[in-house]
Amino acid sequence: MKKEYKTIINPEYGPMSPKVSLDPDFFSGFHPEHRKEIVGREARFYKSITDYFSVDDKLNKYYISISSYDGTEIKVKVYEPLKCQKNGPAFVFMHGGGWMTCSVETHDFVPSYIAAKAQIVVFSIEYRLAPEHKFPTGLEDCYNAVSYIRDHANHWSLDPSKISVGGDSSGGNFAAVISQMTRDRGKFHLDKEVLIYPVTDLTGMIPKKSAEVYAPVGGDDGPDYMTIYANPGDDSRNPYLSPLMASDFSCLPETLLINGECDALLDDGLMYAYELKKANVPVKFKIFKGMPHAFILRTYKETFEALDLICDFLKENHK
Repeated sequence: MKKEYKTIINPEYGPMSPKVSLDPDFFSGFHPEHRKEIVGREARFYKSITDYFSVDDKLNKYYISISSYDGTEIKVKVYEPLKCQKNGPAFVFMHGGGWMTCSVETHDFVPSYIAAKAQIVVFSIEYRLAPEHKFPTGLEDCYNAVSYIRDHANHWSLDPSKISVGGDSSGGNFAAVISQMTRDRGKFHLDKEVLIYPVTDLTGMIPKKSAEVYAPVGGDDGPDYMTIYANPGDDSRNPYLSPLMASDFSCLPETLLINGECDALLDDGLMYAYELKKANVPVKFKIFKGMPHAFILRTYKETFEALDLICDFLKENHK
């Protein structure tokens, strides 16, 4: 019998807030050959709007280089609070961008804010991007980085049992999948996961009202993410591509889901939350009314409410 997917609640699918601006648009019409230029402009834009709220005076920020699963060196940015508890938790962040764009620097304010406000060490991974590096390259980069951080927790005076992961959009997909991978591979268990408007389904087979009400990420003529990210012949039902397709949601880490109401991916998050709750995984979720996809990168009141919610969640039980 065909499985019926449900959302954890029935949202209103209301209108976008009039204060929201979707400009500039760095995503629609993106071409990988222009990535360096586009990502550079994007990073400068987000730095310009978040500079007023900078917390960099409270942090020591630097890059390290680690060897990925195939020997390739990848960069990881470290965000260390100047005041940080010993044997405390850590948070590993994976940026979004449809698996094909953005960088650690486009998303720099998010891990900066979390590190400073939660006073925990945060890591952000510069994983390899599609279409040059297709599934599972970027995913395995991130899994390998999380494993490295856990194995070297003593270097940052971290408790290796308190490593959490998170990300936005395609980075949220990575975080959800890595939580499943750590459970499946049995090497270690993650403490918590933070999924910010995650992509949980690439099959195109599940009806979602949010995808009917709101324009897709990248616009109506946007990219086919399955074609960009996956290889020819890859099954979109593979739970490491579409974590919502997993047959088992048990033994996954405590989860916080952050969604904007006016996002085609809203139901992706709410359906994943439903499956987690059904499997008795502790799950919290918050829908920010009137907010679009990628609102976590802006400076709306709701942006800071979401970031503060993430900080509180990561600090819970670790004081």
